[in-house]
Amino acid sequence: MDDHELMRVRADTAFTYDAHGRMLLSNEPRVPERRPAPRLWLAWTPTGYVVRFGATVSDALAQQIEAILERRPPTGGLHAAPAALPELRAALEPHAAIAREEGGPAYRFPETIAPAGDAVRLTEANRTIAHQTFPWLYVEYADWWPAFAVVRDGAAVSVCFSSRMGVRACEAGVETLPAFRGHGYAGAVTAAWAAAVRAASLIPIYSTSWENRASQAVARKLGLIPFGANLSWA
Repeated sequence: MDDHELMRVRADTAFTYDAHGRMLLSNEPRVPERRPAPRLWLAWTPTGYVVRFGATVSDALAQQIEAILERRPPTGGLHAAPAALPELRAALEPHAAIAREEGGPAYRFPETIAPAGDAVRLTEANRTIAHQTFPWLYVEYADWWPAFAVVRDGAAVSVCFSSRMGVRACEAGVETLPAFRGHGYAGAVTAAWAAAVRAASLIPIYSTSWENRASQAVARKLGLIPFGANLSWA
């Protein structure tokens, strides 16, 4: 699968859609956790854009955005702002509800995933390790399949789980207690999670925000491969 197709898979994994292919909600495994999807989600890879529109975006605005993207294909690296960005912002400016802009890089895992260290999989038998530190995961561990933890003094201090689940891929969610950051625990749980996802014949995907340098450092240490980036407007 090339980078562009993988980005399409990621878009399908990240959101739920209506019958017309418009985004409705974020695609967390638990329905109560889902939030309204952004009005516009734009990703780019070395070979082109992947764009998704929210259900409330007018057909006229969608067509205007598609025309801009056709005129201004991505030409820079993944960390460079798309050539179309100034025109996109100008097109969105009259729509007051489309304001907050956020995004970041997305990564694929290498063919060989690094050893997972001492990460353990959360199960019915051992889920008490999350009871004090990640109480929501103690209750919902099966919903965020597969979930892994690094344990210190009998309690989970770093966890990785599927924050999004689709028919072809899962996307990682990682949390580490502040006092335990900087010890490589996030990398250990992420590697264990990715290996389990791949063993289930699904694609593990890792993404983060441009501002989250610590998360980007985890990706580098694991040897993850950037395949694209995205921006979204709420």
